[in-house]
Amino acid sequence: MSTSTAAPGTQQEQAYYGDTYLFESAATVVAAGTDGDVAWAAVSPNIFHPKGGGQPSDEGTLNGIPVIPSRGDDGLVVLTGGPELAPLAAGTAVECAIDAALRKRHAALHTAGHVLGHLGEARGWTSAGHSHYPGQARLDFSPEGLEAGLATPEQREQIRAELQEAFDAVLARGGSVSAAMDGAGHRVVTIEGVNSEPCGGTHVARIEDLAGVRVLELKIKRGALKVRYEAEHI
Repeated sequence: MSTSTAAPGTQQEQAYYGDTYLFESAATVVAAGTDGDVAWAAVSPNIFHPKGGGQPSDEGTLNGIPVIPSRGDDGLVVLTGGPELAPLAAGTAVECAIDAALRKRHAALHTAGHVLGHLGEARGWTSAGHSHYPGQARLDFSPEGLEAGLATPEQREQIRAELQEAFDAVLARGGSVSAAMDGAGHRVVTIEGVNSEPCGGTHVARIEDLAGVRVLELKIKRGALKVRYEAEHI
C-alpha cells in the first residue's frame, strides 16, 4: 500500500473495543492511499472489526460506499473499497456504518466460543484452536488431556449433551460481559462467572444476549477433538 499524508506514529481509536453495538460513527481519515487502482483509508474512531482471532471481518460502508476492513502491517485497521471509493486525504471527515445484524451474529458466536472453551478446559481439555465463523463455528482441543470416553459416537454424544447442559446452566445464570486493558496494554474480555482471557474480538453485552446456543457435534480428527457449535444474538 502507498500511503498519502500518513504521519509517523499515527494513532487510531478502536471504538469497537469499547462498544459492540456502535454501528454508525462520524470519523476522520488518519491515513489513506492507493494500492494499484484501489483506494484505502484508515479512520478514527474506527468501528470496523478486521478479520482476526478466529472472527471474520465486519462488513460496512464509508460514506455509503462498501468497504472491507483489514489489519495493516503498521497495526492500523484500513478500509479498502472498490472502484467507487475515490482516494481520500488525511483529515477528511467521513461517515462510517457497519452491518448491525452481522456484527451481533459475530459477537454472539465469539462469546459463546469463550464459554464453550471454558467448559472444555474445565474437563481438563487443552484448547488448540477456534473458529467463530457463522456456519463453521468450532473449538479444537489437543489430544493431551482428552478423557478416554470419547472413542465411540455414543460416548461423544453423551459428552455433547453434558456440555449442552453446562452451557444452558450458564445461560440461566446470566451475567455481564466486559472488556478492559490490562497493565501490559492487552485487552482482556471477562464473562461474569465464567472466565477472563485476552481477546481482540467483539462480544455481547450480557450472557442473556445469547440465543439458540447449540453444541452440535463432537468429532475426533487426527487425535484432536473438534466441537462444533451454533449461537445467535437475541
